[in-house]
Amino acid sequence: MGAQNLIPEATLVAYLVGVPLAVMGAIAALILGGVEGAVVGASAFVGGILFVCTGMIVSTIDRR
Repeated sequence: MGAQNLIPEATLVAYLVGVPLAVMGAIAALILGGVEGAVVGASAFVGGILFVCTGMIVSTIDRR
C-alpha cells in the first residue's frame, strides 16, 4: 500500500484529540449543569471542533 493512501498525520492527530475533546465537552455540559457546565462544556466542545478543522486544513496545505 502506497503512502498516498494513508491518512495524513495531522488529520489523524486532530481526530484522536479533537473528537474526544468535543465529546467530553458535551458530557461535561450535561453532568455539571448550570452556567458552569454550559461554559465548560461549550468551551471544550468548540475547542474540539476547531482542533479537528485546523488539523484538516493543515493536512490539506501539507499535501500541496
